[in-house]
Amino acid sequence: MAEQRKILRIFKLISLLKGARRRTPTELASILEISKRTVYRYFIPTDEGEEYQFAFNAEESLLIKQSIKSLSAGHNLTEHILKKLHMMSEQAQIGENILNASNGLKIEKLSKAISAKVQVKLMNYSSLNSNSDTNRLFEPISFTTNYTGVVGVDVENAPTESRIFNINRIGQVDVLQKSQRFAPSIAVQIIDCFGFKGTTHYHVELHLQRKAYAQLIQFYPQTKVLMSGKTNRYVFKGKVCFSENLFRFLLSFPDQVVVVKPAALLDELETFKQTF
Repeated sequence: MAEQRKILRIFKLISLLKGARRRTPTELASILEISKRTVYRYFIPTDEGEEYQFAFNAEESLLIKQSIKSLSAGHNLTEHILKKLHMMSEQAQIGENILNASNGLKIEKLSKAISAKVQVKLMNYSSLNSNSDTNRLFEPISFTTNYTGVVGVDVENAPTESRIFNINRIGQVDVLQKSQRFAPSIAVQIIDCFGFKGTTHYHVELHLQRKAYAQLIQFYPQTKVLMSGKTNRYVFKGKVCFSENLFRFLLSFPDQVVVVKPAALLDELETFKQTF
């Protein structure tokens, strides 16, 4: 657990550095309960109130990767965290959800089950559809972006397809000793930040004004880590599917969003409009 706390502390520091407001080394040391000397080893100063795209260069990415491996080379979360770091100046996809202590424990247990390929029991899962809390026999396969959900097989209700369970709505996770039966034969499609599962993803760039930006991150929180810029000059860059969710968002804010690329998105959007 001490090793896990060290890893989570590093990512909490990164999350604080991503914030719009500059924090002093003294403030960071107090929040993280570490010394100012430790903060100075990682601290990246910015102008007061500045909003920016937090991206690591190659040297910084390598340092973070080496630090995590040296702290906890054998920890179950290590490889999952490293997958979230895009090397060579790409924006780090940091799972802020793992900073929550309760969720972190659930994620750690699910990670163990994924690695061992065993079943788990999701205790007191709160279902919005049935408005009830039930226990689910589950075979976890992978995590969604930012560890907000876990993808796998609901053994008793949908053994032939993958389902997503929200981490926040899981009461607790019990790791079982029984090997997975259905998950090995399930092909899991990548889920984009608009919550759509698809086989083809496109590099999309959007320029947004403030209102559209606020609505986007409210209804699709996973888009936030792909945003940069400041008031009325926000930029979204990410790989997403051409989905109804994306199209509906664009049509809702015709004067607030500009599609920069790809051109094919405009064609698909026009086709979608014809369906109404």
